[in-house]
Amino acid sequence: MSEMTSRQRVIMALNHTEPDRVPFDCTFTIGAYQRLSRHLGQTPDPDVLPSSPSLNVTPPIEFLKQLGVDLYYVGLGKPSNAAAFEVGTPAYTDEWGIHYKLIETGSGFDYVAVHNPLAEARLQDLEDFPWPDPDDPALTDSLAEKVRRLAQETDFALVGKFNSALFEHASMLRGMERLYIDLVENPEFVEALLDKLADLAIRQIKRGLETCGPHLQILRLAGDDLGSQNGPLISPRMFRRLVKPYFARLYGEAKRLLEIYNPSAKMKAHTDGDVYPIIPDYIEMGLDVLNPVQPFVAEMDHARLKQEFGAQLSFHGGIDIQHTLPYGTQEEVRSHARHAIASLAPGGGYILAPTHYLLPDVPPENILTLRDVVMESGRYPLHNIIE
Repeated sequence: MSEMTSRQRVIMALNHTEPDRVPFDCTFTIGAYQRLSRHLGQTPDPDVLPSSPSLNVTPPIEFLKQLGVDLYYVGLGKPSNAAAFEVGTPAYTDEWGIHYKLIETGSGFDYVAVHNPLAEARLQDLEDFPWPDPDDPALTDSLAEKVRRLAQETDFALVGKFNSALFEHASMLRGMERLYIDLVENPEFVEALLDKLADLAIRQIKRGLETCGPHLQILRLAGDDLGSQNGPLISPRMFRRLVKPYFARLYGEAKRLLEIYNPSAKMKAHTDGDVYPIIPDYIEMGLDVLNPVQPFVAEMDHARLKQEFGAQLSFHGGIDIQHTLPYGTQEEVRSHARHAIASLAPGGGYILAPTHYLLPDVPPENILTLRDVVMESGRYPLHNIIE
């Protein structure tokens, strides 16, 4: 098969057909980007900086092309009333009122939330909370032109990330322990909070899609981690009773908006950990692509997922960032990636990627090995691949 563009490759894979090779994605925190850039003999771009305590960055286009990355992410800008984030600042408060503190880690530094603005809130306080404004003009400043240029001048598959999370953001605003107590003792508060967050997320998605929707191949809904290493964070019964209705409303509205602005685009969602018992719920809500299909957790065996859900879902991710990429040998990375390809890629429906932003503890050699496996072993038809 002749070489495809990244956009063609991703579209074919997500339509459950086999392109020239398995699409590849890789996202970075600033430390990981700078470390790999120096390893490649390049000077890191000083303008590539994170805009939030997550420390994720978008590397330069040529850097991504050198890695063979097929996807490029675009999103809303910072609100006009949000404080600028500077790497290394000891403390930061975002537009939600969540306070973060700088901490040292084994591989550099990170930011952790140390204040939850709704920790002591009552139900009536939700009406007076200063929610971010999804109609702020700053959110889409220059976005339309940027995405139009990317669509015309590059061949990346373009991914729109526009909305804030529901369950995960509820835990950041309320505090995780308090939110879990609320699920049992104060469900009315949880429902009201999720309702507010769903309203906001839908309006954010609408802003993004009406600004640049026709140029996108994927709408990526914000991360809502609902799995642990050993199972869902809350029972499937509680999820379906208290949380799923708000996810379903968000997913339904996102699908409706895609029908208006870009019917061919696919909807992807992120949820870490073992979410096997509720994958049918995601399918029922209209999800097209599940990320990150985290390996080495209780019930997320890749071959099993492909067999049971591969006709209805595509998969994005699959490469371990807890052990294999940061601590494994190059041969272990190679074997792990080949196993993911063998399990998830037959027939299309798979984009290989690490399960989250790469941290600076991942050796550059392992990232390049991962890329090389995709380029060598990920070519269709999948001959000489394990299992």
